[in-house]
Amino acid sequence: MTSSGEGRIGILCATDQPVFGEVAERLREQGFPVRFFAPRSAVSPTHIDELALLVNKQVFPVTLPALRYAHRTETPLWNSLTMTIAFSSRLITLNALEAVGFRTPPLSLEKPAGEYVAKDAYVWDGEPELNGQGDFYQARIPADNVDYKYYAVDDGTRVHTAGRRVTSKLYGPKRYIGPAKPRPSITNRLRQLVERTDVRGFGVDFIKGSTDGTFWAVDLNLAAGYRNTGLETALCASILSCLRESDRDG
Repeated sequence: MTSSGEGRIGILCATDQPVFGEVAERLREQGFPVRFFAPRSAVSPTHIDELALLVNKQVFPVTLPALRYAHRTETPLWNSLTMTIAFSSRLITLNALEAVGFRTPPLSLEKPAGEYVAKDAYVWDGEPELNGQGDFYQARIPADNVDYKYYAVDDGTRVHTAGRRVTSKLYGPKRYIGPAKPRPSITNRLRQLVERTDVRGFGVDFIKGSTDGTFWAVDLNLAAGYRNTGLETALCASILSCLRESDRDG
């Protein structure tokens, strides 16, 4: 490993993000220097060279050169470069979700009859929009105005999962409703997805069909916020396990 950082951890995330702010404080209490980098700004190679690990929690095109540089110079990334790029494509993420057994709404490149959700091809290009304009379209599944958000965090020993319910952004500002109960049909597949990819942490959004109660996976998010999940301890352990693995490999 060519990075000269002695335990210095970089987090590609807004400094006021509450969960990763808590995680950063826990890491500092254990003696690890932590620096936040704005996800919408370029990160210089000099800053990458000072790190022992970059936690690429949120990525935009402007930060991709820094991730590629980290990969070339063997500065570890929390989520692998390959999967970070792959899961920036909404079509690839939908394919990955289907590969582990999740149902996803039918999609087309043309606007379907009836209500639909329009999506841009890449996650950084915009939010899904009900009956709007996009690069592709998914039929709107009749459902309540609720998103079920489930999260997975790999701490190097086990995969932790948690869920929460929020109001759908398709109909207005997102609002936290409460926890979502564990569902083996969801959490087991989340663990399968972790096992098949080099991804440490992500979230998957679901809607619950109002006719038969079927859960439909509609999005995968590497920039998950993990709010109201209680996964701070798992996230901290996951980051530290990356450091330990890089020390062994080095």
